[in-house]
Amino acid sequence: MADDKKGMLRHVDVLGRVVIPREVRKSLRINYGDLMEFCACSDNQVIMRKFHLIGEIVPLAMHLVEMAQLNTDCKIIIIDTEKIVSIDKEIIKTNMPINDDIRARLDLRKEQQPVELNLGSDIVLSGSIVFLPIVCEGDVLGGVVVSSDTQDSKLHNIASTLANFLSEYFRG
Repeated sequence: MADDKKGMLRHVDVLGRVVIPREVRKSLRINYGDLMEFCACSDNQVIMRKFHLIGEIVPLAMHLVEMAQLNTDCKIIIIDTEKIVSIDKEIIKTNMPINDDIRARLDLRKEQQPVELNLGSDIVLSGSIVFLPIVCEGDVLGGVVVSSDTQDSKLHNIASTLANFLSEYFRG
């Protein structure tokens, strides 16, 4: 079935479905229920990629983070199910893949207040942290992390407001 020059071959069934090979699903972390985007090219090619709703609104996410940071010393991070979308510029660049710890926290689908949060690449947040998954119609779309070195009573309100706004935004 596999040919180095042509890739893996799969048949199209009578309903137009094609099975994505397990190796491809595993390497791209494509899971049951994930949304896939298809683009038809002019040269008889189809491009298929995993679709991230939160990733589609990066400018909005960046603007939300900037506005929320005007009145607080909090670090605000918005993530989708694969990567960091928006983050305080002092910490790290965006588009860094999320690690297994963040993925596991998203899967819990509930608010968490960890003492420490590993973002990857030796970046660890500590202090006051609120981690709130963004859930829309039962699906986890991403999450909001708000962190401060000091005990800040605004943390929970900022995280809740951002997560609720983004959830409502995706509901249409």
